[in-house]
Amino acid sequence: MIKRFEGWMLAKSTIHHGGNEKVGSTPVLRTIFIYVDGQGEVPIPYVNGNAIRGKLRRLLMREFFDIIGINPEEVDTKVYHTFFTGGALEAVEDTYATVDLELRKKIRKYLIPVALLGCAIGNQMIPGKLKVGHAFPVCLEYMKYLPDSLRNDERAKMPVRTFTDESFNTRRDDLHAGREEDEQATQMKVDYECFIPGTKFYHWFCLEYPTELEESCFGRFVEVFRSSPFIGGMGAVGNGEVIFEYEPEIPSGKRYLEFVKNNKEEIVKLIENIGKRL
Repeated sequence: MIKRFEGWMLAKSTIHHGGNEKVGSTPVLRTIFIYVDGQGEVPIPYVNGNAIRGKLRRLLMREFFDIIGINPEEVDTKVYHTFFTGGALEAVEDTYATVDLELRKKIRKYLIPVALLGCAIGNQMIPGKLKVGHAFPVCLEYMKYLPDSLRNDERAKMPVRTFTDESFNTRRDDLHAGREEDEQATQMKVDYECFIPGTKFYHWFCLEYPTELEESCFGRFVEVFRSSPFIGGMGAVGNGEVIFEYEPEIPSGKRYLEFVKNNKEEIVKLIENIGKRL
């Protein structure tokens, strides 16, 4: 059956999730236009679901490789990207032009994170079971799209720009361009747009017909998120920390972890087989 987990994230620190545009030299938040009754199209900043999915995928896969005893930094580059970024579709030799049904079954049976998140192997797609929503701020412009549980939040009555501001970092100007050889480097101020602490976001996950193991893997997916609760960029300097809650209750990841530990040998062989096909 399809299982949807809806909830919220609350910013504990500033959050920056950049778009492709700048105001002068200032990176701005990623925005998208939404239709607001009486106002027409209104730009609203948000955090893209693919960024959240990608960050958590890397955490989950790193743990997966640690459990089976493979150093991901020592595997073939294509194998690494297949698991950690989802791979890339590419033309392959006729010998490996198809993924046989037996191999596909083994991938879904033993590589549970791949079954959950999907990947590309050569010119074949392995569809994942998990969809990850965008994180939209709880605000006046987005209120009509919020679930009832969040429409009564006081933030839903406030304009979205109530929750944005500008922050800055400092960096040393270590490039020698334009400086004399004996001239010292100076501190550079780097401004950027951000969500302020206290911003609340509406967010969801959706599982499409998962097995019990895949559902447990999703539980672990959220558990690793809880152990490193950061979204957006510039996390190394304190940005992006959140707390979050979802309903219904997130399943336990215990069954998934036990399965990986008990099937390490088969999993390693399967990864080696996939490596030969890339």
